Amino acid sequence: MMTSSTAPALGPLVAVYGLVGHDERLLLVRDRDASAFRLPGGRVRPSESVEDALRRSLREQTNVDVAYLDFCATVELRDHTSPDEPALYELALLFDVTLAGPEAAWASEHELRWLAEADLHQIELRPAVIAKRLRSDALTVERPWWPHHS
Repeated sequence: MMTSSTAPALGPLVAVYGLVGHDERLLLVRDRDASAFRLPGGRVRPSESVEDALRRSLREQTNVDVAYLDFCATVELRDHTSPDEPALYELALLFDVTLAGPEAAWASEHELRWLAEADLHQIELRPAVIAKRLRSDALTVERPWWPHHS
């Protein structure tokens, strides 16, 4: 979740997430002490390329290297949890990802779960805008930009 202490001075935060598939299932991550699952990935660090950030995040979360990745979509996320502070924005870049040896994925810091499309309706998945697209099968290359709508 975005907070004023993590907000950049000049614009939105940038994060990268993988749509990691294997055997008709999607890989999801649940952080310790979190109730919701999310796509694997994380924030792009200063002076780190988008691709390097995704490869690093997925390696840290799954202990497996990325074999293939391809850009899929950009999602604009908005967090306005405090009425006393301005809204914070995040640009989430989504990539289609294949892991080198996905059956070997494991994590000690996170819960990893491979889910079929039908199972996505049975879990709490965040952020909501991404969950809605995944559940409705509306993730297409024809609409790679999902702006925030107030």
